[in-house]
Amino acid sequence: MTNIILIGLLAGLIINIFDVSVTVLTVAKKWNEVLKKQGIDFTPFTPAYYVTASFVAGILLVWFSKILFMVYGMNRGVMLFAAISIWFITRLYGAGHVVMKQMPFKIFAVMSLGLLLGFVIAGQLVFSLIK
Repeated sequence: MTNIILIGLLAGLIINIFDVSVTVLTVAKKWNEVLKKQGIDFTPFTPAYYVTASFVAGILLVWFSKILFMVYGMNRGVMLFAAISIWFITRLYGAGHVVMKQMPFKIFAVMSLGLLLGFVIAGQLVFSLIK
């Protein structure tokens, strides 16, 4: 279990690097403007929440991939499937912001791309560490 958590935290760090980089460099300013127009301000806890969620997602990615490896064998294709599966679940929830018209689809798509890159690259980078 310790192995899952430690490797998962590394995966979460990689997810965070891609997610935060893509978001900050491309859509953060626009997203803040959209939220302000809706009367929503970020609290000091907002960034911490999202960073923590990505670390938890990294742990889930490693845990889920280990289960899949027991069934389908340990290979990079299975890891890719695990990464895309966990990413997809996060985007199902995230799409709620678009459905509620709280977030424009373009911002959602860019943020989703950053997360997809993070999940896929994290999975492939930690693949060799998982036993």
